[in-house]
Amino acid sequence: MTNVWKGLNHDNIFKSVESALGVHLSPLLRARNSYINRVFEVERSDNQERLIVKFYRPERWTKDQILEEHAFLDELQHDELPVIAPIKVKKSTLFKSQGTESDIFFCLFPKKGGRAVDECDEENWQNIGRHLARIHSAGELHKKSKRIMWRPSIATKHHIEVLLKSDLVPEKFLPSLGKASELFVEKAEPLFAKAAFILIHGDCHRSNLISRPGEGIFLIDFDDMVMGPAVQDLWMLLPGSPEDCENEMKWFLKGYETFREFDTSSLMLVPALRGMRLIHFASWLAVQSRDPHFDKHFPQARTPKYWNELIKEIQELIYNTL
Repeated sequence: MTNVWKGLNHDNIFKSVESALGVHLSPLLRARNSYINRVFEVERSDNQERLIVKFYRPERWTKDQILEEHAFLDELQHDELPVIAPIKVKKSTLFKSQGTESDIFFCLFPKKGGRAVDECDEENWQNIGRHLARIHSAGELHKKSKRIMWRPSIATKHHIEVLLKSDLVPEKFLPSLGKASELFVEKAEPLFAKAAFILIHGDCHRSNLISRPGEGIFLIDFDDMVMGPAVQDLWMLLPGSPEDCENEMKWFLKGYETFREFDTSSLMLVPALRGMRLIHFASWLAVQSRDPHFDKHFPQARTPKYWNELIKEIQELIYNTL
């Protein structure tokens, strides 16, 4: 297995951050919960300001893709939207690690605490709707992007290629997984023919919402920002399918349509988007499987049960839902 984080240790983290900031840090170094990237809390020694340093997983995003994320966050923060943009140091937001065997990009954020948004009432749903509408209004002004296009013929096709080339899938499941995935793309892609593709969060679920006292709900972690249909930023927030969430949909739309019209016909894309996420997650597992501690964190990923159930779910979408 390849350890993509080889060389990223206590000394190199401090050396990297101090070099970027131009100031010394206090001895504090606290690991924060993150599996994809490596995230730590540090503290400036001159003013005791707490910062979050985020080391991006190598080979996941290009430099240009990360900088586009940062620029979009800066734009949204400038428009007073509830997001947290990375800190600029001499007009730069992205830096390279010091002392590691290979370059690892990282950025710095101000530490802003908040509590998880476990349940949403009518007021929260309207607030979320307003926030997303304003983010989408900004996103639709971006006609070109280096981020992936979130449609089956592009994103899912790429994820299938990654998945089938990996050694994570048990060999006996490769033919049926390949066939089911390709049929899914063939059937799902036409549904996106009239979809409007704009710059969106892309991974909008409850874990990426925090509530800050006196400031309301913030949307965090734009790592998976994509060009996709606006409904992608809604469906994972819902506690069920749109047709089973009448109140939540009513509250969300009341807030959203304060700033932007929501195309309710795009709700027909939700089953396809759910299938895209299933394949995306399996592809993500295939990439992470190279990490030394992968089997400890995802013991089910190498079991026949997982792959058998995944194939069945994809087939269910193909033959009974799409």
